[in-house]
Amino acid sequence: MRTFTIRPAKTSDLGTIADNLVEGLSTYRGWTPMAWNPPGRTEMLIGLLQRFPRDGSWAHVAFDGTAPAGHIMFRPDRDEADEPRPGVALLTQLFVREQHWGSGLAQQLHALGVSDMTERGFASGRLLVANGHARAQAFYAAQGWRPTGALETSGELGLELAEYVLALDA
Repeated sequence: MRTFTIRPAKTSDLGTIADNLVEGLSTYRGWTPMAWNPPGRTEMLIGLLQRFPRDGSWAHVAFDGTAPAGHIMFRPDRDEADEPRPGVALLTQLFVREQHWGSGLAQQLHALGVSDMTERGFASGRLLVANGHARAQAFYAAQGWRPTGALETSGELGLELAEYVLALDA
């Protein structure tokens, strides 16, 4: 397995995370409708800067030498009325740059994230994955996440998202 440097993210890493998002979302064009376009870097960076320091988010960034390789981000989950979902963490992002697909980095980041959720006292995790993103859905299923059957539409992405949940060992 390849060795990556993984460390907790700081606000100063949000530009790197936005770059990871730009690259990761560009790979969606292989299975999304032809007219679909991901949000731009500036829009993503503004969203990250607005949320990350204020909503309890935490993240880890991974590097291959000095080059960004991927990241994972979580926050305490909230419902549609913006009320906390006690004991539930939301996995908001897990992106690995395409040249590192199959390297084991996604599994490393995921394992670190599950450990973080447990250490922070969460009883379960929840995530929303683009419906139709077969690679991501298969990855999460292999990591123990289970689809609930619930679907919602993301205003930011303009895509239908499928909900997955994971029970954590306390």
